[in-house]
Amino acid sequence: MWSDFFSPKNRVTTDKQLDTPLQLEQLEGRQLLAAMPVLIDIVPGADGSGPGNFEEMNGTVFFAANDGTNGVELWKSDGTSAGTQMVKNINTGPAGANPELSSNPRALQNVNGTLFFGANDGSNGFELWKSDGTSAGTVLVKDINPGSSSSFVNFTENLNGTLFFSALESSVGYELWKSDGTSAGTVLVKDINPGTLYSRPTDITNVGGTLFFGAIQSSPDIGFELWKSDGTSTGTVLIKDINPDVVNSFTSTYSTPKDFTEVNGTVFFTANDGTAGYELWKTDGTSAGTELVKEILPGSAGPRPTDLENMNGTLFFAANDGTNGTELWMSDGTSAGTMLVKDINPTISSYPSSLENVNNTLWFAANDGTNGTELWRSYGTSGGTTLAFDLNMSGSSSPKGMTNINGTLFFAANDGSNGNELWVLTEDPDEPFFVTGSDDGSGRVLVLDGDGADQYFLFPYSQAFTGGVRVATGDINGDGNMQIVTAAGPGGGPRIRVFDLEDGSVSSGALVDFYAYDPAFTGGVFVAVADVNDDGFDDIITGADAGGGPHVRVFSGQDGSMLSEFYAYDVNFSGGVRVAAGDINDDGFAEVITAPGAGGGPHIRVFDGNVSNSFPIMGPATDFYAYDPAFLGGVFVASGDVNNDGFDDIITGADAGGGPHVRGFSSDDGSMLHDFYAYDPSFTGGVRVASFDYNDDGYDDIITAPGPVSGPAVRVFSGMDSSLLTSFFAGDSQIQFGIFVTGGFGTLPDVPFPTSAPFSSFFVSEDSDPPEEVNVESPTAKKSWVDDTEEFYQSAEEIDKLFSGLGI
Repeated sequence: MWSDFFSPKNRVTTDKQLDTPLQLEQLEGRQLLAAMPVLIDIVPGADGSGPGNFEEMNGTVFFAANDGTNGVELWKSDGTSAGTQMVKNINTGPAGANPELSSNPRALQNVNGTLFFGANDGSNGFELWKSDGTSAGTVLVKDINPGSSSSFVNFTENLNGTLFFSALESSVGYELWKSDGTSAGTVLVKDINPGTLYSRPTDITNVGGTLFFGAIQSSPDIGFELWKSDGTSTGTVLIKDINPDVVNSFTSTYSTPKDFTEVNGTVFFTANDGTAGYELWKTDGTSAGTELVKEILPGSAGPRPTDLENMNGTLFFAANDGTNGTELWMSDGTSAGTMLVKDINPTISSYPSSLENVNNTLWFAANDGTNGTELWRSYGTSGGTTLAFDLNMSGSSSPKGMTNINGTLFFAANDGSNGNELWVLTEDPDEPFFVTGSDDGSGRVLVLDGDGADQYFLFPYSQAFTGGVRVATGDINGDGNMQIVTAAGPGGGPRIRVFDLEDGSVSSGALVDFYAYDPAFTGGVFVAVADVNDDGFDDIITGADAGGGPHVRVFSGQDGSMLSEFYAYDVNFSGGVRVAAGDINDDGFAEVITAPGAGGGPHIRVFDGNVSNSFPIMGPATDFYAYDPAFLGGVFVASGDVNNDGFDDIITGADAGGGPHVRGFSSDDGSMLHDFYAYDPSFTGGVRVASFDYNDDGYDDIITAPGPVSGPAVRVFSGMDSSLLTSFFAGDSQIQFGIFVTGGFGTLPDVPFPTSAPFSSFFVSEDSDPPEEVNVESPTAKKSWVDDTEEFYQSAEEIDKLFSGLGI
């Protein structure tokens, strides 16, 4: 580590305070995973290979695809182009005469390291096959319907190491079968619809050792209804005749259950009881425990809910309520808890499809009416449901077949140039991080990993500026990555800057570098980040510090415009205003939360973000005093869902003179959720607060940092019970400036010092317009600049000389 480079003896002094160098030092490498989908182009050109039927086995994804030469055959991929190849050309025609024929593999299922699937080799019809991932190990299991006829193997599922599936055999019809991978061990489980009639077992799903599926029984005539099986003939039974109506002796109405999905031991599915139409149902495997969850679209007509998916114990699906069109919904299994997540396409329907949970993020395809059908993601809230990637800028990429393979998303999509091809998205590692900004006495910002280890630091303004830096984080430019937002403390102009978390470079977007107030104002600025207008871009909220009045402004992350400005308290109050933001009522619009600076009582106010940018004060539960009204030391404020009820709550920290006193208040009723001292109660420097779910338990945690005069001790307290989760010093424990803190989850750098160039830094030259970022990387720089001479360069001119000496 080369932290000595940034010690006072090696800092550059200039005449400018806020318009000079940004410097960044890389301290520790991190594993960096791809943040953008990667195309694997099996068929070059616009035709596409049409990949589908994805299934994981031993860390490899298997699927069906057409390379334009061998027809639709079995393929495999490790997520790279080089590691993507055909497993076997199963159908080559008579004696291999026609390799372009397709075997059309489908219903791929991994059973304890053996891949089962249905395929047609051109001789035996569409039958049961298995593969160990090699060409030689890809073989026919059994010709269930002998000769060139097909058994049409489908709906494969693993139950206790045995494959279960639907298949057609001429003497019994289309029924439930099982296989141990041998011909002799591939047998009928039960002839549910006796004789040659078909029961057509559909959507066979293993939930806790029981198979759930839909099937037809004609005698007695109950139609297509809900069944279950323990894998034996006697244990294969009807659960419930959901739609018992018999139209006449020949025709029944059917409930046609499908899309079975387990959530916390309950099986959700869709069915039609003949009265409510196709709606969301649930079952515990008994007739009495099989019931309608909610009639989303009143009446007997209307489309069926589709694409059921479990994410973190909540069911997500697509449904049409007759008002908003087909949109994204969620359910906790109760009628009251079954609700619209977001109306993605307010004009008609967005038609969410192919929902898939990957690392606690819901991925799906949807059409917002502007970008076509593209890749979306959701964290389960309206504000957290956003367009992820517009892969086809001229139309729709129509992603489909979304499949989670060990934390990597595989899917098929058409980017408009390469046809329908295989795409791979490995999410950012979502590791926790912290960002601290020095208080009065320094101007440094430090980035740390979740363990408190330094990653890099930077000076957003001049290194000579010592008024402190307030910090916030969020996705300002909507690129799916985190940015660091800085605001200058007292003594600097009200300058806001935005940097990419991944490498500390100046970010891109509409809001990168601007003055939140009159540039002549030098009282300092507080900053917060959240999406206040539900447009998918985090916005920047600022509060003027002492001398600026309690002046709050909100700037659009999408286009840089000022969305709103208002005074949180009496315009004549001169103590400044601290700001935070959170979605207090879970409507997708973040509210602005304020607290007064020194001289004002501990008066917390919340301003509603969902009122045409007018930000009126919300109800009594969000307009209150956090401490004794006589306390005038000022309050710091943050927001997070500390009680895991889906609504962001309010967190406060007393400023100087109030002790390091932290409180948490419910946004629902104003009740106190937390009340503790983050440090020694006798400490008088105050406590700064932030919030995010540090330990990923569903409860946002409380992050604290001390004011002056104290070492930079960051602490994390559980949102669930206020217990201490972790504690560390953000930098040198002897520094007594006090710090501001924020944090979240994101991608940290992976740029370790190269052995050939042990010194690496960034410098923004103040002499160019616009400022030019120069990457200094030289094995001689470390030696000449730090170790040997330890010279203190007094001006930009001397630095330019140094650059010249390095051949830059």
